[in-house]
Amino acid sequence: MKKTLYHLLLLFVSTTVLLNSACSDDDNADIQPTPTPIPVPDVFHTPTEYSFIRNGLSSVDYQGQTDRLNQLSEIKAMLGQADAGNVVSAQTLKDMFANVNNNGNGHFSFSSNKQLKNKTFVLDQQYFEALFDTLEIASKEGARGKIASKGVAGLATRPSGKTILLDKNGREFTQLIEKGLMGATFYHQIVNNYLTDALIGDAVNNTDLESGKNFTEMEHHFDEAFGYFGAPIDFKSNYSGTTAVRFWANYSNIADPHIQMNDRLMNAYKRGRAAIVQNRKGIKDQEVDNLNKEFEVLVAATAIHYANASKQEASDAERMHLLSECYAFTQALRYSNALHRKINHTEVDDLLKSKIGYNLWLTTKADLNLLIDQLASTYGLIEVKNEL
Repeated sequence: MKKTLYHLLLLFVSTTVLLNSACSDDDNADIQPTPTPIPVPDVFHTPTEYSFIRNGLSSVDYQGQTDRLNQLSEIKAMLGQADAGNVVSAQTLKDMFANVNNNGNGHFSFSSNKQLKNKTFVLDQQYFEALFDTLEIASKEGARGKIASKGVAGLATRPSGKTILLDKNGREFTQLIEKGLMGATFYHQIVNNYLTDALIGDAVNNTDLESGKNFTEMEHHFDEAFGYFGAPIDFKSNYSGTTAVRFWANYSNIADPHIQMNDRLMNAYKRGRAAIVQNRKGIKDQEVDNLNKEFEVLVAATAIHYANASKQEASDAERMHLLSECYAFTQALRYSNALHRKINHTEVDDLLKSKIGYNLWLTTKADLNLLIDQLASTYGLIEVKNEL
């Protein structure tokens, strides 16, 4: 009897516990735990090419820059006439520089309302026009068969058999003018105009498309900065494409095996433009900083390249050719953006005056080594300075 009561009591307690548990579960049956949100990663992809599409059409346009690159190519061809021993007039070069009558006064093979002259500083305009004047005089000497030497302007024959026109200080006109305009116009416009707040800053329209165009004002300005680079849209390190690589992109390609210059510049260009499309100001600003930094490295690396090459040359003509390029690329460092530059005007002028010298016949290997060391140290190129 006692056992039966005990078992009944035990059954009652167990049943009560189970019922209470069941009621508890029923009371909370509609309450679901709040899931922990899974964060969406902030992914930003670098485009594979400098190609951007809107409504099925390209939103990229830098025709004006292409026109100016073409103009410099044709100016170089005219300079080649002086190198070949023909007289070239200063007025012809001035007309091409200012693009008189939208066709270089008949000396360009195409028409355009763009020009190189109005994209350079006034002092640079005067510098180049003075070079044109001096070139005309020297070309008359070359046409008479005058051979260049210390203190004498005339023609010099490179080991390849090609002749070049030098001034009395051994400076090759073609290099001073072509590479000079690459710095004073192309590089200057990239870093001191199109990549500045005035043209791609917060106040610049990046919402509405330009009238009749497929791009915003900010997008277009950034594209123009790309246009002055002279690179194909698929340009990259170890580039093997078939599209021409021009001007600064060509020298990036020369430096690329040693410092991967192509990817450093192209990735910044592609990411910067993609950031503008997506309104990613932080990324855009970072890539603008990168472009300023990497372009200055490119200019310095190219100057080092030609300093190295000139030290190896026994031929006076070839040495003058290479030193002229070294001089012009070193001079281009003057145009680095003031907010980003690692070397100021005074330091650049000192390199030109005391390391290369105005008279290239007197430039020494010891002085060139000092230039190489200073640029390599400033731009982080110590480990590759002898390979550039």
